[in-house]
Amino acid sequence: MPPKKAFLSVRGLSHTYHTVSGETKALADIHFDLFPGEFAAVVGPSGCGKSTLLDLLAGFIPVQTGYITYPSASGRPSIGYMLQKDHLLEYRTIYKNIILGLEIQHLLTTENVNYVRRLMEQYDIADFADAYPRELSGGMRQRAALIRTLSMHPNFLLLDEPFSALDYQTRLDVSGDIGNIIRDQQITALLVTHDLSEAISIADRILILGKRPGSIRSILPIDFETTSRPSPQEARLHPKFQKYFDQIWKELKRDEE
Repeated sequence: MPPKKAFLSVRGLSHTYHTVSGETKALADIHFDLFPGEFAAVVGPSGCGKSTLLDLLAGFIPVQTGYITYPSASGRPSIGYMLQKDHLLEYRTIYKNIILGLEIQHLLTTENVNYVRRLMEQYDIADFADAYPRELSGGMRQRAALIRTLSMHPNFLLLDEPFSALDYQTRLDVSGDIGNIIRDQQITALLVTHDLSEAISIADRILILGKRPGSIRSILPIDFETTSRPSPQEARLHPKFQKYFDQIWKELKRDEE
């Protein structure tokens, strides 16, 4: 069987911020691949360039050194970006928030409206279509924000700590829900998180970055050897969970030695 073609290929990616006070090198010589439908996570110490990496992949900042390609696509894919805050507009209903991107892009077709309504039904938010964001829990707001992102049919999803503002129990539930939604939709995704347990419990592979300038120390495949993906709660109870945690922790502590 021929080797699987990468969805995303990053080679020699480096980035330096230039200010009047000097230069700050954020990333140094990043190399990795993501494969179609893969859900990967990026972990590393604060300030190591994790969010800079997402911004480069999203095209928010130009590539200075190295390159980003999409070998299995005919061109640049449709990219969705989910932030720490849901950025729902308080004066619009949940449904109106979800279709906002479609309105702005003049894509509010019958087909897209039906797709949105199917997603809302499928992921248990249809009953809140006419509610306002202030009436929803943090977890439900994040689910609405994800459906808003999915409404634009992205095939590459970037997530910058989208669960960080949630309490622990809600974070477990919502991270599992969103992981399942991403896999159900067969979207390739890259999650940035400070939470090692979160990364282990929902990702297929974990990219471990060292301190600034961030470079990839190692890439750790996660395999709980189960027939179906365990929930974040189940993953944390699996015998292999602590081994993965210790392995990542040891890699991150190398900077202090």
